[in-house]
Amino acid sequence: MDEAEQRLGLDWSNPVRHQNFYKAVFRPSVLRANRQARRRALPPALKFHALRHTYASLCVAAGIPPLEIARFMGHAKVTTTLSVYAHLFEDDHTDAMFALEAMSKVSGENIIALRG
Repeated sequence: MDEAEQRLGLDWSNPVRHQNFYKAVFRPSVLRANRQARRRALPPALKFHALRHTYASLCVAAGIPPLEIARFMGHAKVTTTLSVYAHLFEDDHTDAMFALEAMSKVSGENIIALRG
């Protein structure tokens, strides 16, 4: 990761070119996570786009309104958001949100802070 940061200045206030981020940060991070876990913790073919779907799914589970999620996702129309994630709006995500909250309180040597 240190090497990746040297190759790519991560200024999160500006858009980052996908290819630069993918090659310099994302792929090395997936490989590093698998190496540190001493087993295949993440699929080697994991695509960055999958994280976009995860983010949208977590927004739905957190009860964020579809119009706001559409804005977060950069969708021009809320109908895009609703058609892609319609199945998520039908479920009760209370248990999943409690589990995620519990995970956020976990600490240990296998947790690496991204910032600070």
